Amino acid sequence: MKIDLANEPHLLKHTRKRKKLTQERMAEIMHIPQSTISKIENGLMELGSKDFFKWMRKTDSQDILLALSLNIDLTAATDLISNLANSGLLGIILGGLL
Repeated sequence: MKIDLANEPHLLKHTRKRKKLTQERMAEIMHIPQSTISKIENGLMELGSKDFFKWMRKTDSQDILLALSLNIDLTAATDLISNLANSGLLGIILGGLL
């Protein structure tokens, strides 16, 4: 299964940068060449679902994963996750999701 990111072409780049990871460091984490990271982030190569979930875990992007899963606005999901994290309920709600 491939993850369709056509509507969010820079989503993966955003999550990587938000975590303050370089393409080189992300390549090490993902065990793929840096050139592949660049191609993925620019929509020139698809990312399989297993690697997509790994990317989300490694960039702490549960908010974006939740938004994609529920088909809701990314900003709303980010706000929701922030509020849950501040309340201490995030761990209980997400449990073993990732």
